[in-house]
Amino acid sequence: MVVQKTRLTWADVARGAAMVLVVFAHALQLMDAYGWRTGALDTVNLYLTVLRMPLFFLVSGIFAATAIQRTWRGLFASRLALLIYLYLLWSVVRALWFSVVPWPLNETPPWVALLIAPVWPTAGLWFLYALVLYLLLAKATATWPTWAPLALTGALSVAAAYDVVPTGGNGVWRSVAMYAFFFLLGARLSQVWTSLAARATLMKAVGAALVVPLSVVAFTLLPVPLRGIGRTSLSLLCVIACLIVAAVVARWTPLARPLRYVGERTIAVYVVHPLLLAALVPALPVGSTPAVVAVVVLTAVAVVVPLLLRRVLVRASGFFDLPAPLVRRLAPYAERAPRPRSPLPAD
Repeated sequence: MVVQKTRLTWADVARGAAMVLVVFAHALQLMDAYGWRTGALDTVNLYLTVLRMPLFFLVSGIFAATAIQRTWRGLFASRLALLIYLYLLWSVVRALWFSVVPWPLNETPPWVALLIAPVWPTAGLWFLYALVLYLLLAKATATWPTWAPLALTGALSVAAAYDVVPTGGNGVWRSVAMYAFFFLLGARLSQVWTSLAARATLMKAVGAALVVPLSVVAFTLLPVPLRGIGRTSLSLLCVIACLIVAAVVARWTPLARPLRYVGERTIAVYVVHPLLLAALVPALPVGSTPAVVAVVVLTAVAVVVPLLLRRVLVRASGFFDLPAPLVRRLAPYAERAPRPRSPLPAD
């Protein structure tokens, strides 16, 4: 089996767009916390929840499709070691930073959050924690028929949407339960999404772009008992639409290039942007500029600065990747070819 080395441009474009939406959400949430009147922007942000993280996790699953075919040791060397290292490293950085800079979006004291981080993820770095769990789940079920883990996590996603999944008061667990389905969709059906992107046309992209707002409107008309399954179904429909749009955008270099650039470097943006926003938002006088201008500027700064920081630190390993000595030690396992996929039926 030949390992595919070429990155999928359309997937990077989709992930870059999702990352920008995550930064936008956090900027808006902090503005709300500091008394800004954001009006319709809050409504837009609320509706974006149906596609933001589902898209992020599905694309992450696509990129993990090869990794989960490796041995357990190969999976650890190629993916898990990096995620665990970054989660622990930036948990320490956050504890230090938020001991000085307020973070009103999380009530857990920063040093308490650090101490419980290995077993009790709090807001901020939960995405990395979830990826570790999802990779372990995907690997453990790699020999199952495709429908089985998808049915299991699909039911879990619906249950989380109905808010009946036990969380112990930690909303992160609800998110972890809700989005596992989308990661496995990406990992187990990666060829389906690649084929979908290859067949995307401008007309299909226009139709897909209309699907998102129309689907959201339709969701608001659903009776309450159907909202749970409707939420998961709506997210899946919106993610498919976004992938089609991303595939077409990826062919238009002027727009694709910046989104792809972000999509290939999401780790730096993900871990650094909350630190920046926590310092920038309270420094901006409330009402000093229209809210829409403020959130756009804050989002842009919180995306660009981490990317610039990454360029400065790229030769000093260990900030956004594994330290060089650990990379060398793990390299023999990380570079081994993956196991062939078991010839199980797809349904």
